[in-house]
Amino acid sequence: MKRWPHGNAGGRSMPSEHAGIRFLLDEHYPGWLADDLIADGLDAVALRVQRPGLRGVHDGRVLEAAVAEGRIVVTEDVSTFSAAVALVPQHVGIVYCHHARFPRTRPGLEKLRKALAALAADPPAGIGEHPVIWWLADSSDYRR
Repeated sequence: MKRWPHGNAGGRSMPSEHAGIRFLLDEHYPGWLADDLIADGLDAVALRVQRPGLRGVHDGRVLEAAVAEGRIVVTEDVSTFSAAVALVPQHVGIVYCHHARFPRTRPGLEKLRKALAALAADPPAGIGEHPVIWWLADSSDYRR
């Protein structure tokens, strides 16, 4: 499995203008965040709303579902998804979002939305196709 450094790269969804970038937001993220990403032109689903059957299941099952749909999991759950990677090593990407950088408040989640949009606009090599694990940076870190 290839690991990348901290993010520093210069049901309902819609096709992304960013080929290969399809997000599955883990259960701690609200449906409106996926809706806002869709409005930004990204392909995103919120597990909580569009995949409710996955709420509360083992993260290995969530990762399997993401693989089946060709989606990158967006999560805060580093320890449990690290264990899931051992069970599902051929995923297409995991984006870790540190809760201190992207708190689950409206402003924090707006910051997360902007950072995911910036990541999709300039993705790390292989994400969406290979088992890349990425730590998301603030969107201002993506500006050139």
